[in-house]
Amino acid sequence: MADFESAVAKTLIQEGGARITNDPNDLGGLTKYGISKRAYPNVDIVNLTEKEAKEIYKRDYWNRVQGNEIKEQSLAENIFDTAVNMGVKTTGRLVQLTLGVQPVDGIIGRQTLKALNQADAEKFLTEFTLTKIARYAHLCNKNKSLSKYLLGWINRALGEAA
Repeated sequence: MADFESAVAKTLIQEGGARITNDPNDLGGLTKYGISKRAYPNVDIVNLTEKEAKEIYKRDYWNRVQGNEIKEQSLAENIFDTAVNMGVKTTGRLVQLTLGVQPVDGIIGRQTLKALNQADAEKFLTEFTLTKIARYAHLCNKNKSLSKYLLGWINRALGEAA
């Protein structure tokens, strides 16, 4: 089964590590380790430790995408990182769409896990990456101000597929 520590180490790098950001165009606002004030209004973002960030990621992302139940590490890491970037429910839907699992409810449960663990990892990652890029393009078409993030999002999606 997949290892959380390996997955979170990679995601923390993608999320900028301990660097504090407060981009006025980023809806998350004040952010550190990828943990935003908007998503976690009761967390002291400035003094957030890596250990605390990992606890949040384990509880709110890894566990919700069933990371421990995914057999292939590369799939678990990719799905986890996508959940951090796009949200758990959206990621669950994209996983289900990629696998052809019905209903597309955004919940990675027994049926989705079974299909995922039986899938050809390379084929899944290729199709999942294309699905993510399509989602990013859709977001930018809906809200042109997000276009400045598109290249970074695509690079992140492509990097995960490597």
